[in-house]
Amino acid sequence: MSSSFRAEEKHELLILDTGPIREMVTFHAVEQYRFERLRGELQLIKDPDSYVRCSKFMASFMRKTTSASVVAELHYWIRNTEDRGQESLWNRVFGEFRDMGMDEEVVKLLEMASAGEMGLALLARRGPVDASLMGLARRHAKEGALVLTTDDPLCRECERAGLHASHLREVTLMVR
Repeated sequence: MSSSFRAEEKHELLILDTGPIREMVTFHAVEQYRFERLRGELQLIKDPDSYVRCSKFMASFMRKTTSASVVAELHYWIRNTEDRGQESLWNRVFGEFRDMGMDEEVVKLLEMASAGEMGLALLARRGPVDASLMGLARRHAKEGALVLTTDDPLCRECERAGLHASHLREVTLMVR
């Protein structure tokens, strides 16, 4: 299985890591809410064209999901922003989830570790968020699941495990 997105491959389910959601929310917060202090956090979605490419890419999937662990990471990020803007950021997260028709799934700790030593090693090496995303990719492998991330090591882990993954950088640089 390829670790990067290819237009000719059929993927029905997009599994989102924290990074792509955070990029979308941050871009919107800077452009719409004028939260200029967040501009420096933008790494890959820095202009309206890359935002549109990312949105269209995500819309090309019949279903989108993420793990509850990703929502917890979003909480950690938002609570470390200015107090006065936190509700607006959560509103934008809700908006992104609603607009995408995003589902949220739980991957239990015991499920993450159920792959034996390999599962425990992954959990210890990459943490519960990456382990949960890979667990979702395994759970939904027959649906052509693709993990979208901003994390190169997660892409490599997925490739080693025979799971599909793509870096947001590939999406934002795609030619229309």
